[in-house]
Amino acid sequence: MKNSKVLILIVVLLVAIAAYFLVNNKAETVSNIEGAKTEFAIEDTASINKIFIADANGGQVTLNKVNKVWMVDGKYVARPDNIKLLMKTFSRIKVKTPVPKSALNNVIKSIATTGTKVEIYRGGNEPAKVYYVGGSTLNHMGTYMLLETEKVKSTVPFITYIPGFNGYLSTRFFTEGEQWRDAVVFKYLVEDVKSIKVEYFENQEQSFTIQKENGQFSLRDYKTNEPVVGASQKFVDQYVSLFGHVYYEMIDLESSQEKIDSILNSDPYFSIEVDGVLGGTNKIVTYHMPNYRQTPDGDGTIFEYDVDRLYAHLNGELFLFVQFATFDQITLPKSYLLK
Repeated sequence: MKNSKVLILIVVLLVAIAAYFLVNNKAETVSNIEGAKTEFAIEDTASINKIFIADANGGQVTLNKVNKVWMVDGKYVARPDNIKLLMKTFSRIKVKTPVPKSALNNVIKSIATTGTKVEIYRGGNEPAKVYYVGGSTLNHMGTYMLLETEKVKSTVPFITYIPGFNGYLSTRFFTEGEQWRDAVVFKYLVEDVKSIKVEYFENQEQSFTIQKENGQFSLRDYKTNEPVVGASQKFVDQYVSLFGHVYYEMIDLESSQEKIDSILNSDPYFSIEVDGVLGGTNKIVTYHMPNYRQTPDGDGTIFEYDVDRLYAHLNGELFLFVQFATFDQITLPKSYLLK
């Protein structure tokens, strides 16, 4: 019994010694590589004011911080969640290991031919750091990256990772500008709304308009614009307040133009148009989506249309997917707004 305990103690000691030398040898290997750059992380991400991302296929996007608001290519507000993810990546990224010598040439070639360049600016005309982002390791737990600072590239790439995150980082640096856009459809304070027009193409009698006059909202007939008798001021005001945060699910980047044109030429389901007090109009028109998943109702009958999603066209520009769960709250019938 005593000998077995001694044996276990020796094994544990040997494992600890081996781990110590492994860690120290790895650190020594990294530090001894001449011209290696490993300081990928940026602690003060609040100082970042511009990010330029370009891929090997010619795609590129510029993200600028203007008056504390991130913009996409100087035209659209950026998605806050995507920007937040980028900042977390910049602040937490670490080097896991050097690239094995056996794979070094292939990794360098891959980064040069298919990689993504990420320029990170902290004021000034020159980037503070530049990432050259390659693919993932075979186990998808690391990302091949090469760092450039002060216009000097690292002599070798490294395998990077984020502690606590199981995956690779390449997908965070995409160049599709539309995918960086904030997914907002309507984002109005109550006092910023001038009018709201809701049209139900399959039930026209429930269509309505809400219009502001002398600081007060009134419910009006959609066709005649005459005030609706019996409208509930409380319900009308509550309805207007629902336009503070309305978002689409995603942009449809897969459908062919022929398919999109066919949908846009079909009968719409409903449309909502909001005019702002300071000018500007946002309008979304929705269309039924076929029940591709063959979702049945309670008695087994297959629904004709998808029960969760719709196609949508925003401001005659973006073709989208939207969710009923989001729009049900603002697609109330006119009868709901009556006393």
